[in-house]
Amino acid sequence: LFRHSMPDEEDEANVETLEKRYPGAMPYFFSQDPDYATVKERVGKQCATGEEATGVATIDIACETLKVAEYLVPVLQEQLK
Repeated sequence: LFRHSMPDEEDEANVETLEKRYPGAMPYFFSQDPDYATVKERVGKQCATGEEATGVATIDIACETLKVAEYLVPVLQEQLK
């Protein structure tokens, strides 16, 4: 069984720093800050150079993922009864 919690020990110091810097912001932004920075860098580079933003989902991938999620909602709701 795999378990994960956010923020992990590695992120806690960064979260504390960001909480002080941006009081009132949604807490999940802090634990995901390194990921957001990576995505912004890759997408910005794509906009500037046309180079593919590797590891970043496209709109097509997002739409397909949403279809899977919509399919799973009633299936999971039934299992939770």
